[in-house]
Parts: sequence; structure tokens; C-alpha cells
Amino acid sequence: MGCSMNRRGFMRMAGTGLLLPVVVGAAGCVNVMLGAANLIENGDAAPLEVAYGSGPRQRYDVYRPVGTDGKPLPGPLPVVMFVHGGSWQSGDKALYRFVGQALALQGCVAILPDYGLMPLTHFPAFVDDIALAIAHARQQLVLWGGDPTRLFLMGHSAGAHLAALVAYDGRYLARQGLSPSILAGVIGLSGPYDFILDTPLLQATFAGTAEQEYDAQPVNFVTREAPRTLLAMGRDDTTVNPRNTTSLAAHLRAVGAAVEEVWVEGDHGVTVGGFARIYRDKSAVVQRVREFVQRR
Repeated sequence: MGCSMNRRGFMRMAGTGLLLPVVVGAAGCVNVMLGAANLIENGDAAPLEVAYGSGPRQRYDVYRPVGTDGKPLPGPLPVVMFVHGGSWQSGDKALYRFVGQALALQGCVAILPDYGLMPLTHFPAFVDDIALAIAHARQQLVLWGGDPTRLFLMGHSAGAHLAALVAYDGRYLARQGLSPSILAGVIGLSGPYDFILDTPLLQATFAGTAEQEYDAQPVNFVTREAPRTLLAMGRDDTTVNPRNTTSLAAHLRAVGAAVEEVWVEGDHGVTVGGFARIYRDKSAVVQRVREFVQRR
């Protein structure tokens, strides 16, 4: 399938799931589509890049809302850390500049981290990267106009899986001297939360001891005290089975935790593709994310 750069073509690609780097073989086309989403942005200010560790991928970009005078808003503003997808083995924060700018335009301080990828970084080390990024960024939020009491964790695809593990399995933030209670909420876009290791990719990433395979499933760690959760999913997703969202929502409700769902027509890329400039004003996912974050 070719990559069309027109608006209709972008929607078609978003619906097929090729918008995002979830299939390594489609990486070239994926990068073109994400590049197109970034090209049509109207924000010229480069994000601030910050190292949160010594590893080559332990860096994050910070996007700040600006006023009509072009100067950063003083805050305190809600903060959203967005974790990119890529099957735990690809992806880059720079590919999702359109998400950072969309969140900033909605009045949020946006933080987009990179993290270690397979095969150089193995589970659970890449989850620890996200916890470390949270701990590091939390110390700087006031400097960027962010409100540490309104820190949200959002991810797409594999990034949603990492976000869910950090939010529900308290061991990751505990290693940073923190707990999931510091999170005002978690937002999962088209994420795998309750899956079977039935593909070579999943086996290479998570197979091991029974304990390790258990630890890979976010549904195993939900409690009543879980951060309030918003789950968005495309009804026609062929990359991540929609039952992952259904199952996580059911587990959260079963323990009395707060959870909301938003279902939209489309495949794997539709939930994050809505943040692109030409779609965000009409995207049900973007609207629900905005409401979820702004709600006190």
C-alpha cells in the first residue's frame, strides 16, 4: 500500500493502523505519515529537550503552552506525559511532535519521553525508564508552569501498555521513591493490557518465567486506588484486539476504580491520529482527553 500525502490518504492510513510504528516492516511509510502530521503543525518553537538519565534514549521533550504574546503561560497548568508506541522496539519522541503541540495548544505542559527499546532494552527495564522520566520531570514541573498535582500519564499502543503498568503496578514508581498516587489520571490509547503471548514479537518481549509473564499484564495490578482512567479504542483495530480495552475497563470497575471509555470508528492509528492539526477539532478522543485532563 502506498503512502498518500493528501488529507483523504492520511485518514485512510490512520484507519489502517499504519499511522504509527507498530509494524516494523512499515517503518518507512510510518515515518512519512508521522512526518506529514508534523509538517502541518503551526507551532514553530522547538521543544526543550532534557536528559532524565545517562542512557542514549533517556531524554524527553517539553512543550509549553504560550499566550497571545508568544511567551510561555505561567501556570499552574495540567501536565501530560505522552509515551509513544512502536511494539516496544521502535518509535521516537520526535515523530509525535504533533501530539506535544496539540496538548500544549489545549493548555497542558506536554512531556514526550523516549525510552529503551528491544532488543537492547528488555522488560521490565523500559517500564522503569518511564517511571524514571516521571520522577525526573516532576522535580522540574514548576519551572515550566506545570502543576505537580495534575500530572497525567498517557500512551498509545505499546506506550499505553507502559503507562498502565506504571500507573497500576506500584513497584515501578516505588523504585523512584514515589507511588501511583502522584498521578492525577492515566489515559490509554489503543493499548494492550490483557494479552496472550501468541506472536513471536510478544514472546521475544515478555516470555520468560511465569512471574515475568504475569507481571507484563496491567490487568493483574488494578486496585480500587488506581488513578482514574480514560481508555480510548478504535472499534476496528486489527493491531491490538479491542478486548484489551474491554477487559481492563471491566477489571477496573470490578474493584471500584474510576474508569471511562471512548470508542471511535477506525483502526489502530485513529486514537492518536486525532491529535493531528487537521483532525483534532473534531476528534472525539481529543475532546474526551481535554475534558478528562481539565476536570478537577
